Amino acid sequence: MGLPPLLLDDLSRLLADEAGLSLRGGLALPLVDGLEAAARRAGEPARAFARRVLGRDRAALEALVDHVVVSETAFWRHPEQLAALGRLAAAAPGPLAIWSAGCATGEEPYSVAIALLEAGRAGRGDRILATDVSERALAAARAGAYGPRALRKLPLDLQERWFEGDAARRVKDAARALVAFARHNLVGREPDPGGPFDLVLCRNVLIWFEPRTAAAVARRLAAALAPGGALVVSPVELALGGPAGLVAVEADGATLLRRPGESFSPGAR
Repeated sequence: MGLPPLLLDDLSRLLADEAGLSLRGGLALPLVDGLEAAARRAGEPARAFARRVLGRDRAALEALVDHVVVSETAFWRHPEQLAALGRLAAAAPGPLAIWSAGCATGEEPYSVAIALLEAGRAGRGDRILATDVSERALAAARAGAYGPRALRKLPLDLQERWFEGDAARRVKDAARALVAFARHNLVGREPDPGGPFDLVLCRNVLIWFEPRTAAAVARRLAAALAPGGALVVSPVELALGGPAGLVAVEADGATLLRRPGESFSPGAR
């Protein structure tokens, strides 16, 4: 389907205003795919659905954001970061409060739960709050069942220990019990979902935002950290740590962004 470029430009500007999303240039394809998927779900032609979005129909706008921002993810992305978190967590004296911001369909928070359990932290009271703007993604995350593509990066021994079932493998209860899911919009006016947190993970999320919005979200995430806590972003997002008042530290082969202070203190041990 050929959608008019001017229509896509108008949608891009609206999504930037409403959700801080940057969907121009190389990210235009997710906009087209998301629009067509949202329109199919609504039972409407894509152009008619787009007109509803541009008319600021709230249900249509939320449905479009829902279909645009849920991109492919997988377990055990950036394994060096998870390994570093596991080693740091093993030395933490008390329960850890962790926020997985922009958790999509749950692979990241469940990966963190597995890393904590592998580090011997069962029964230590750790909690992981996983949030996303997409109710559709959160429903999949709560179900906790995944196919081979989502598991392709997870070592087989970890799959055997922490998953059950065959075709759609389900996260075992011991790992699921560490994670709670909630809807939250990182660029909205709603308050942060708790805190302070010892660790905040927001990986491959900031790259979707307009530069000014990404910087504002980074500051928001930094403010949610306890003194000495750490923000974990993807390697391409590390430059946002400086303006947010965070200090880059090396921890077992991974770079974390640490809030000054003495609490959990990743990288300080």
